[in-house]
Amino acid sequence: MAKSSPDDLRTAGEGLLAEWGVEAEASVDGLVAVLHRDTAADIAIAHRLGGIASDASAAALDVLQRDGADKSVRREAKRARYRLQQRGVSLPPDAAGAAVVSAGSILSAPIEGYISPLDGRGDQLVWLVKPQPGGASHFFAVISDPDGLREVALHAVTRKALKTMRSELERQHELHLQQVDWRYADFLVRRAFDWARARDARMDGDYPALRSQFSRQPAPTERPDPPVPMPAGVADDTVALSASADLLREPELRTWFRPIEELQPVVEDLGSAKDSPLVLNDAQQQERFEGVILQAVDAVFGGALRASWTRRLTEQGVYFAATRRPLRAAQALAAAGALERDVTPRDIPFCHQLVRASLAFFFEAAMAREKEREQSSLVLTPQQAARRTER
Repeated sequence: MAKSSPDDLRTAGEGLLAEWGVEAEASVDGLVAVLHRDTAADIAIAHRLGGIASDASAAALDVLQRDGADKSVRREAKRARYRLQQRGVSLPPDAAGAAVVSAGSILSAPIEGYISPLDGRGDQLVWLVKPQPGGASHFFAVISDPDGLREVALHAVTRKALKTMRSELERQHELHLQQVDWRYADFLVRRAFDWARARDARMDGDYPALRSQFSRQPAPTERPDPPVPMPAGVADDTVALSASADLLREPELRTWFRPIEELQPVVEDLGSAKDSPLVLNDAQQQERFEGVILQAVDAVFGGALRASWTRRLTEQGVYFAATRRPLRAAQALAAAGALERDVTPRDIPFCHQLVRASLAFFFEAAMAREKEREQSSLVLTPQQAARRTER
């Protein structure tokens, strides 16, 4: 199959720019705002920039020639820069003009990384933001432990739009993104992609293509050093481990309570213990209840997902450290370390309390529903009276 010529790619790119609403007389900022979406579009943008005799256009082409994801883009950028030079535009980075100072300072700024806390399913939001003239290149990913990469996208946005998106996440979902070293955030996405590919899981978005458009520097395959100062020796800190149940006081863990679908077998076992034909006193029945709950704790945290829980607590510890909560970071990392050392989950206060609190929530909700039904009934049946007495 014959390769597309540069003219054909530029024509295709112009078609894309028209679809995106980029006018023929668009400014440098307007063109830069839609960079890195498509190779053909980038070629068309480079060609257009070569026709705009300005320092800002030269600065944008300099970045395209250096960091373009495709060699055809870099080649077109080189040609466009030559055309600018022929028209008298100075190409050195320190060329005169406020536009070069503005564009150069933006383009030399480091990439930023942002992470959200993990939710109860192990999902996490990751952002990578690369400054560009007139805005930023926004690499967005939703990852899951252990399922892997769920969604990835790359957009050109303004700083104002990024600020609005963060504000909406906080206002609507109480989801606070925290800035961390971008290489750490980059690793999280790459690791999630490898998990999803190994599972042959469905992913929304072409990660390899979008990542190569965002940066030519390869993503780390090994977990970088923690991006923030971490409490020392927490894996063996018995004080932090003994207080790890206090993690559930943090608002970020409000969704970590286990779903009823996961605990339904435990609820049924507790019901069987209550309805057992054996005549048991209160102490014996309470002992049976405790046995069922402890088995549930070991099942939730000691099964196939043990490694996933270890990682979730570790990454949550990183988030707590990044948000300057060293005590919570120490507790999360201590619980993760205990799981990694194969400590029985029932002996880890965080694990024990999470399952117990989840069961208590479901029982309280069931009792509230039953009470509501009784109050709506004009007649109290003997069965209802018996259940009320039993409670």
